[in-house]
Amino acid sequence: MPLIKVHYSGETQTEQLSQSTAVLSKILSRVLGKSEDFIMIIFQETESQSFGCDISLPSLYAEVKNVGSISIETSNQLSMDLTDALVDSFDVSASRIYIEFQESERHHWGWNGKTFQ
Repeated sequence: MPLIKVHYSGETQTEQLSQSTAVLSKILSRVLGKSEDFIMIIFQETESQSFGCDISLPSLYAEVKNVGSISIETSNQLSMDLTDALVDSFDVSASRIYIEFQESERHHWGWNGKTFQ
């Protein structure tokens, strides 16, 4: 159950988000070794977002959550691949993107009326 939630400043088009969904889903599936059938992607437009005390330039914050562990190698690979994709999709500088990685035990996530055990 990988999840990526992307908080971005500025307006985007539905087509842009659809294309981003396809790219981000493939990256998470490939790097984490999980089926795209279980990947959830949430885009959250923020009304106001500041990075380095500068509200005028676009910035982006992404949360990546995974059932199971995320090794250093995996987070490094995801950071590179997701940053490249987000730069392309949102026209934001890589230096204005933060990505947070979170790992969860299986019983901390519910799906289809039960938890992953």
